[in-house]
Amino acid sequence: MDLKNVTLFDIFVGIAAYSDKNYGQWTNMKLGFFNTGFPKITFAFALVIVIVIANVCFNYYIIRKDKATIAQMTEVINPYIEALEKLNLIVTESKMYSTNWVYLQNSIDDKKNLDSLQKTQYPAIKKRLDNQLLKLNKKADADSLVDVFLKIFKLEQVEKEIMKTLVTFDDYENAQKKFKCEELVESEILPRTQAIKSQLKGIIHRNRETAFKMKAEIQKDSDRMTTFMLLSSIGLFVFIMAAVSFISGGIRKPVLKMKNIIQQLGRGELPNEKLEAKKNVIGEMVSSVNALSDSFTQTSVFANEIGKGNLKAHYDKLSENDLLGNALINMRDSLRSYSENMEEQVRVRTMEVMEKSAKLEHAYREIRDSINYAKKIQESILPADETISNVFSNSFVFYKPKDVVCGDFYWFSQKGDEAVIAALDCTGHGVPGAFMTVIGNSLMNQIVNFSEITNPAQILTQLDKRLHETLKQSGNVITNDGMDAAICRYKISKNEITFAGAKRPLYLFKKGELIEIKGNKSPIGSFGHDLDKTFAEHKIKVNKTDTLYMFSDGLQDQFGGVDGKKFMIKRFRELLIEIQPLSMKEQGKRIEKELNDWQHNFEQTDDMLLIGIRF
Repeated sequence: MDLKNVTLFDIFVGIAAYSDKNYGQWTNMKLGFFNTGFPKITFAFALVIVIVIANVCFNYYIIRKDKATIAQMTEVINPYIEALEKLNLIVTESKMYSTNWVYLQNSIDDKKNLDSLQKTQYPAIKKRLDNQLLKLNKKADADSLVDVFLKIFKLEQVEKEIMKTLVTFDDYENAQKKFKCEELVESEILPRTQAIKSQLKGIIHRNRETAFKMKAEIQKDSDRMTTFMLLSSIGLFVFIMAAVSFISGGIRKPVLKMKNIIQQLGRGELPNEKLEAKKNVIGEMVSSVNALSDSFTQTSVFANEIGKGNLKAHYDKLSENDLLGNALINMRDSLRSYSENMEEQVRVRTMEVMEKSAKLEHAYREIRDSINYAKKIQESILPADETISNVFSNSFVFYKPKDVVCGDFYWFSQKGDEAVIAALDCTGHGVPGAFMTVIGNSLMNQIVNFSEITNPAQILTQLDKRLHETLKQSGNVITNDGMDAAICRYKISKNEITFAGAKRPLYLFKKGELIEIKGNKSPIGSFGHDLDKTFAEHKIKVNKTDTLYMFSDGLQDQFGGVDGKKFMIKRFRELLIEIQPLSMKEQGKRIEKELNDWQHNFEQTDDMLLIGIRF
C-alpha cells in the first residue's frame, strides 16, 4: 500500500476496522469521501465570503441606524434643549430686570433690557421652539410649552403694569405706587417665575434623558459592532487556520501517530509503537473512536457499580493485556473480600453501639424525670398568686426560667399589718441555681416566719450569715455561691415601704418619674467579701397609683435584636415608662411580648424575674 497518499478518512476507517477486530479489512472500507470531487476549497471560500458579507451588512445597518440617531441629536434634540435653556435664562433675566426696575431707580440698562426682552427675545425664542417642536413632534412638550408661554404672557402683563406704574422720579417717591410694585414683585413676579422655571426644568430634564438614552444606544450599537467584528474576525481566522491545517499534507504524520495511540487504547494497552502514514481512512477512524468510546463506557459502568457496592458486577476484558481491566477486576475481588470481613465487624460494633445507646437513653430518661420532678418541687415553694394578690391586688409576676429549673425565685409572707416580698437571683441557673433557691427559700422562712424578723436590712444580714453557715463559707474557704436580693416590707395601715437590697435596686414610678433606689454593692454569700456586712434601709411613703418593680439581671442581659446586642437597663427603663398607662396585668403581658420579640432566635441568656406592684 502506498503510505504517501494516506488521508484523515483512511485513518478513521482504519481505527474502526481495528477496534472491531477486523484490522486486516480496513483498506476495503475506504469510502473516499474526500476523493469524490467535493469542492473543499470552494466551500471554504464560500463560507469566508458569507461571513464577510454578514459582517458588512450588520455594520452597514448599525452605521445607518447610528447616523440617523446622531442626526436627530445634533439637528433636533440638542438645539431644542439649548432653546429651552435659553428660554429658562430669559425668564431668569426677566425676573432680575423687573426686580431691578422696582428697587433700583437708576438702573437704566436693566429697564432697556426688560423692554427688549419682552419685545424681541420672547417672540424670537418662541418662534425657535415652535420650529423645533415641528421636527420633534412631541405632543407632551408642545402642551407643556403652550402652558409655559401662557404663564410667561401673564408674567409680562404684571411686568408691564410695573413698568407703567414706575416711570418718573415722582413715581418712585410715591409710597403707594412703590409699595404696590414691591408687592407685585413678591406676590406675582417671584412665584410666577419660579413656577415657569420649575416647569421648564422638567421639560429640559425629560429631553436630556432622551438625549442620554440616544447616546447610550449609539454606544451600545458601537459596542455590538465592535464585538461582532471581533468575533467574526476571530471566527474567520480560526476557520481559515483550520481549513489550511485540514487540507495541508503536513499534518498526516501526527494524525497517524494519533491513530496508533487510539488503537492501542482501544485494546486497553499502553501505546508502544509508531506507524507510518496511511491513506483515505477517515471513516474508519470515526468508527474506531466510537468503539473506543464504547469500551471506556463499559469500564466506567463497571467502576460505578463497584463504587455503589455491587461487588458482583461482571466485566469483559478487552484483551489479555488489558491493564486497566485487570486492575479493576483485582480491585473488585479485593473489595469483596474486605467487605465480607467488614460486615462482620460492623455487625459486632453495631450491637455494642445499640447496647450503649439503650443505656444512655435510660440514663437520659432518669435525669429528665428527675429534673422535671425538681421543677415541680421548686414551683411548689413559690408563693401562690392569690396569696400575693390578697395584699397587692394590682400586681404581676413575670417569671421565666432559662432551663427546666430556675436560679431566680420570689418569696412572700404576711404577718398581720406587715407583708414582706422579695426577688432573689441565685448564683448560676439550671440545677445548681435551683439548689440555691431551695436553700434561699428555706432560710427566708426561718428568718421571717420563725424568727419573726421583718426588717429588710436585718433579713439580708441574717440571710447572709445563715447562708455562710449553711454553705460553710468561713475561714479560708471562699466560694462564689450566693445570691442577689431585693426585699420590701409593706406596712399596710401606713402605706409605707421599707426597702433594702443586696446588689439589686428598686424601681419606683412616682409622680410621672421613674426613680431608682440602689441596693448595697455586697451580695448575699461570700464572693470573697467580708463576712460582716451592713445593708442600708430606705423608707418610702407610697400613694395611690405609685408603682414599684423588683427584678433580676436576666432581663437586661438578654441578647437579641438585629445586631445580637443586650437588652440593656436603659431600654428596660424606657419600656417601664412607656407601659405606665397599662394595668399591671397588661404590663406583665407587654413585657413578656417585648422580651420575646427582642430575643427572637437567640438563646435565653439567664433566668428572668420581674415583680410589679401598683398601690
